Amino acid sequence: MTIVTPKGTAVWPKLNTPDTKFNADGEYTVKLKMSVEESQPLIKQLEEQRDFYKSQAVKKDPKVKQYGEAPLYEEETDDQGDLTGFNIFKFKQKANITLRDGSTRPMTVALFDSNKTPTHQEVTGGSTIKVAFKAIGYAMPSTRMVGVSLRPSAVQIIELAASASASEAVDLFEKEDGFVADSFENVEKEAAFDDSDF
Repeated sequence: MTIVTPKGTAVWPKLNTPDTKFNADGEYTVKLKMSVEESQPLIKQLEEQRDFYKSQAVKKDPKVKQYGEAPLYEEETDDQGDLTGFNIFKFKQKANITLRDGSTRPMTVALFDSNKTPTHQEVTGGSTIKVAFKAIGYAMPSTRMVGVSLRPSAVQIIELAASASASEAVDLFEKEDGFVADSFENVEKEAAFDDSDF
């Protein structure tokens, strides 16, 4: 089942190009920041997915019943360690997955604008987005924990934030009469993802 998040703020998005810092094969990643109140429906859905997975896993291995529950999200804190009133959800998808026959298949995260039009626009930190993802259950014998991995399949860009470098550079200029740019242009992109989920 594909789940679509409420609107939130993108934190350290790596959705256009895979991040290879910690995985040479590359990973698409993004953290989604939402207020505690706004994130409650999503937390409920994730808890239901985790509990259902655990109930099925126990049937195969009764020892899983004794496993603890891995955190579903992170409570954001400030520099003083105080809670900010926001929760952080982490999404990650491998850029390549290995199939049962040993072959590999490249993966992407489809990007759409607010009108559900495919786009190549780079997703910047601070942008308002929705994430469509699958919650994949796991049971780790090494940690004796049950949880769910959040694997993004598509992202809808509701509001695109300017990049840090662009926002800093614009302060070097003053407003002048002349050329006025349109809003960010949409670039068509082939995507197999069903945008009807948004």
